[in-house]
Amino acid sequence: MLKLDKVRYSIDEKKILKGVSTRFDPFKIHGIVGPNGSGKSTLLKTICRVWEPQDGKVLIDDRDAGTFSRRELSRTVTLVPQNTNVGFPISVYDIVTMGRNPHLGRFQLMRNRDREIIDWALEQTHSKGLKDRIVNELSGGECQLAVIARALATEAPLILLDEPTSDLDIKHALTIMDLLSDLKGKGKTIIVSVHDLNLARRYCDTVTIIYEGDVFFAGPPDEALSRENIKKVFDVEMTEIRSDSKSFLYFS
Repeated sequence: MLKLDKVRYSIDEKKILKGVSTRFDPFKIHGIVGPNGSGKSTLLKTICRVWEPQDGKVLIDDRDAGTFSRRELSRTVTLVPQNTNVGFPISVYDIVTMGRNPHLGRFQLMRNRDREIIDWALEQTHSKGLKDRIVNELSGGECQLAVIARALATEAPLILLDEPTSDLDIKHALTIMDLLSDLKGKGKTIIVSVHDLNLARRYCDTVTIIYEGDVFFAGPPDEALSRENIKKVFDVEMTEIRSDSKSFLYFS
């Protein structure tokens, strides 16, 4: 269970989060949507304390996340940031290995269990064939899978992803969203900011709309992504187009 209680964050005089209160139930995919600059990335960063909330609380199983040690928090929640760039040559395997750091003492060598978890993370993300490749030489989709594998290697039950499909072709976008569905079935709780509203509607159990630094709406996708909400938040018209048993949203 994850709860946010009146979380605020500002940069200089600009208020990014204006007292966000909401909750995310376990073992679900929770989509975060909203216009650019609405506070989605900041929200994810405050949850995992990349940026400390300046007011309010983030509660994980009713415990203030501010009381977690860094190591304990890294075992509990992990963030896949947007557009991860690696500034030096490193293999996919070594990137994924970094996910085991919260479980190792200072100067401690990896154990057999650590290697087993790394192999499992590579298997889950279909990245085992990439393990000897240099990350900088991968396609955007392949690189994103490697970074998700690193997150899985932490064994954290709560996974945050900041627009993981934003610059990917549709094949890799669907691969990643299908992967998140599989992880939900394996006991993970996933909070993902999504640029594509049709993907959010198809894959997410709940959708939270962030608008002007606060929660505008939170609920089931069909209710969140209503014509009225889309018009108010994104200032576009929405039409639902149906074909047989399927439908998708068209914006104009």
